[in-house]
Amino acid sequence: MKKPLVILLLISSFIYAKQRLVVLDPASIEIIYLLGGGDEIVGIASLQHSNIYPEDKTKKLNSVGTFSNPSLEKIFSLKPSLVILSQYSLNLQDSLEKLGIKTMFLEANELSDMKTNIKKIGEILNKTKEADDLIVKFEKDMQEFKKDSFNKSAIFLFSSSPLMAFTDNSLIADILRGLGIKNLSMKSEIQRPIISSEFILKQNPDLIIIGIGARDIKELITQNEVLKNTNAYKNGQILLYDNTHVLLRLSPIMIERIKEFRNFLSENLNK
Repeated sequence: MKKPLVILLLISSFIYAKQRLVVLDPASIEIIYLLGGGDEIVGIASLQHSNIYPEDKTKKLNSVGTFSNPSLEKIFSLKPSLVILSQYSLNLQDSLEKLGIKTMFLEANELSDMKTNIKKIGEILNKTKEADDLIVKFEKDMQEFKKDSFNKSAIFLFSSSPLMAFTDNSLIADILRGLGIKNLSMKSEIQRPIISSEFILKQNPDLIIIGIGARDIKELITQNEVLKNTNAYKNGQILLYDNTHVLLRLSPIMIERIKEFRNFLSENLNK
């Protein structure tokens, strides 16, 4: 009887062995903590301009370098069982795998990728039930936005010089739709295509929102005077939003970030 019991214990310990995760993607770090697996992270890539939830814990983790420039040597020194890559660290994939280190990359282009990513991380952590519960909660929270939605149209620009828009098949477009805002940019395989001011005029959005690569509205209009003919300009609804970068972090914590964005829009629309 003892031998089968020992075998069973060995199998259980193998199945439920803790991971040694190095996570270079901020959204994945947040998902791991929300699933209760934060103690399986041995290293992360740090951010220079924002924090990663839960800040009191993530700031104490070993850093393997910055989000845009992680160190292969530091990652290898932590002996990870898996490295979760970001779009900025895909160049490390071949080097890590040559060292015998497994890697994984999670797509984060649209809101629909959230469910897939939570499920994959839940499987890695042996927390499939927690993953299912987290997905249900996120979908319920997103439905709440529809109770108080805007009836507007918009083009959300990544940058103002050159004019680069978030496409209609992007995470930003999904967020706008979730808030009841019709996105007027085109679908494209290019994530942030350059568009013309004439294209914006033709679409004539109620709102023009400018994200990361913007300085001021006067400069935008000076360089693109045709925008003076848009409803957005005429109604004073060309808006600068400084926190675009956190809206692009595809984790359930984004519910709070979407609320902040919605409040920002409400304040400006009610002026």
